Amino acid sequence: LSQVECLDELVGGVSGGTLATVFESIDRTIKDFQWDSLWKQDDSLDMYQRLPCGSESGNTIVPDLPSTISKCRNPSQRFASKWCGPFFMAPINMAVSGRSVALSQGTNQTVRYREALVAENMMDAFVAWWGTILFGTAAINPVLLPILKKFLPSPGEGPTQSVLNDGFLCISGYGIGENGNEVESVFYFPHDGGYKSTARMLVESSICLATDESRHENGAGGFYS
Repeated sequence: LSQVECLDELVGGVSGGTLATVFESIDRTIKDFQWDSLWKQDDSLDMYQRLPCGSESGNTIVPDLPSTISKCRNPSQRFASKWCGPFFMAPINMAVSGRSVALSQGTNQTVRYREALVAENMMDAFVAWWGTILFGTAAINPVLLPILKKFLPSPGEGPTQSVLNDGFLCISGYGIGENGNEVESVFYFPHDGGYKSTARMLVESSICLATDESRHENGAGGFYS
């Protein structure tokens, strides 16, 4: 595997608990930031690259994430007239995918990862892109953040039941192998992906770990992406 592209189409809402987690993560990142990391090289082993034996994996993932909007460059006819832009969850998803790459078979494998949010037209893509920029700017601004929170759901609040039921998430994945072979996958979630479908997957994963121990090697659970 040499290239991966994920194109995300979604409709849904956001919960107050999710927003609280985002704000806390931003606040912790700012407080824990080490300025000397800008000029000092960190030689410590990346936890995502660590193998079960303790050594470092030779397989790595490199980002190819969009920073602005553009016509979808995927050759599929399905995306011929659509636009793509940055997706705020892409860096997190890339880190998880990078862990899978690190644990995969093969030696010194480098996988280029791209993920984008799909919009029907340029205006929708532009609004989503600038909305993300404005939200991120306000979230790290100590003056604007308290004002922003007044207009957002608090922990315990979230999307209405109709939004949860009518929302959806469709992830189209495309992979290209070192020899040019191509594979395609589509994951479709018929309900809100950021809340209802996520909760369902967490419950299903817990049930699998608790009741299907014979089907996985590491019976204790953990991070085995």
